[in-house]
Amino acid sequence: MLILTPIVGIGLLGFGGLVCLAQSMINSNSCNRFNIDNIETRIPVGIPAVYNDPDCFSCILDKAANTKTNYFKIRTDAVEMDGYVERNFFIPVNETDLDLSVFGKLAKIPEITPDNVQNFYYSLGIGKRVRTDWLAILNKDNGDLWVYMQYKD
Repeated sequence: MLILTPIVGIGLLGFGGLVCLAQSMINSNSCNRFNIDNIETRIPVGIPAVYNDPDCFSCILDKAANTKTNYFKIRTDAVEMDGYVERNFFIPVNETDLDLSVFGKLAKIPEITPDNVQNFYYSLGIGKRVRTDWLAILNKDNGDLWVYMQYKD
């Protein structure tokens, strides 16, 4: 009993720590800490290998509007883009009328034209999740990914 009690106690403390870490990631509405983890736990879009260069990443948190807008440059040399589109259930933009103004605060915004529309895909979740609405735009050709999230809690 003297040996079993500390082992169980350490196990419970470790499990509690993992639960607290997971909750921190889910609730971290920050651009600095757990940004990618927060996105991946709130919306069904995974963020693969991305460049860690300031020109290839940006995030804007608007606490007043309760939104977070991100831009990532996916490493197309490390990610198979057709598989990424399929795994994340992206839909071809084609003639879809999307409100891209939500990305207007970022330095780089999606520019969809008739000449490049075949490269663009989107994932939209308005009213699908209890805690978060989202719009994600992907340029499959060059790996540009924009993610806009509206927190509802």
